[in-house]
Amino acid sequence: MKYPDLPYNAVLCRYNEIATKGHNRRQFENRLVGGVQRVLRALGKLRVAREAGRIYIQPPEGVDTFSVADLAEIRRRLPVVTGLASASPGFLVAPELTAMEQAVDAGFEAVYQAVAATVPEGEPVTYRMRANRADKAFPLSGTKLEIHFAERLVPRHDRLAVNLKQAALTVELDVRHVRAFVCFERISGPGGLPEGTGGRVLALLSGGIDSPVACYQMMRRGCRVDYVTFHSSPYTPPALIAKVAKLAEILNDFQGGGRLFAVNLLPAQKQIRDICRSRFRTVLYRRFMVRVANRIAEETRAKALLTGDNLGQVASQTLANMSVIDAASDRMILRPLVAADKQDTVAVAERIGTMAVSCESVPDSCTVFAPDDPCTSSTVRRLEAEEAQLDVPALVEACLEQAVRIDLATLDEYPWR
Repeated sequence: MKYPDLPYNAVLCRYNEIATKGHNRRQFENRLVGGVQRVLRALGKLRVAREAGRIYIQPPEGVDTFSVADLAEIRRRLPVVTGLASASPGFLVAPELTAMEQAVDAGFEAVYQAVAATVPEGEPVTYRMRANRADKAFPLSGTKLEIHFAERLVPRHDRLAVNLKQAALTVELDVRHVRAFVCFERISGPGGLPEGTGGRVLALLSGGIDSPVACYQMMRRGCRVDYVTFHSSPYTPPALIAKVAKLAEILNDFQGGGRLFAVNLLPAQKQIRDICRSRFRTVLYRRFMVRVANRIAEETRAKALLTGDNLGQVASQTLANMSVIDAASDRMILRPLVAADKQDTVAVAERIGTMAVSCESVPDSCTVFAPDDPCTSSTVRRLEAEEAQLDVPALVEACLEQAVRIDLATLDEYPWR
């Protein structure tokens, strides 16, 4: 439902997990505020007020209320702020009953009409208030406030009926020591932890469905994510880089400026094809990928690598093969989707906007020289025996010589370090 654009003077930002923090909670709150200010920078220099676990975003100095355009931007952009559980545009007023009554009256009629338009004629428009009285010195309890406003509002509207369990129209009232807040709508956020609180990781980003979702999941844990993608030019087309760059741009909406690096894996792939047993090719490719990624991670100061691996999904993602791939890495490899149901992953991809791009049909490096008989249960000993026939350090260097950093907007290439 589209809520009416009322003369709101604040946005209440709620969080969940940050509330579990101790003495460093303020640092997490500051990061959350920074994320909000980043996505709403078009609105100007927003003011911030806080009180007992509440963060209020207010218009710039000298501006009393948010404009209709401001509210559209708030509703559009806040859902990408990691660490944000939900947000509500509303009325920030003095913690006095008269001021709260005026705020409810200022918005209720327009909200009621909008909600009533969605309810079939003749059926009641169900209503409830959720009142939270954090200031225990306030004379009315939360329950008494709910009763007070029901007695005030219900007689004014023939179709309005109280339903405390499931209501089409909910008014929220939050009474604190210094201020009170009235709102009629909630904007859902990603939850988790704010950007920049979880350290930096380097994601092996392909053009598929899983790895972008894995990136998003780690962003929800506060990680800053850079990306490395592998191609096999000229066997893979330039469209592969363009596709991955589009995915990185979408993902960067949740965190700011993650960098994309592109590496031509073909020098290693040719040697593996010509010298090693075909059944081990895919795992050998992956071991080279993580070796190259570790070198780039040194440059980006990433503490871990990140993949979209899902247990049992393909031959390289069995427990045995993932363990063998891990053995080639100097850093831990994070796999947030390892136990995820594919349909759940698809649902997240659709929600965050990567699904349509991921479904574009573009060949990737994993299909180049792919074996017909991939091994599902390799061992480190077997793979090291295969690699003993190769000059591994030289091949890693050969791949890195063709590595570049990609400008996401122009697709221009720059030196990767």
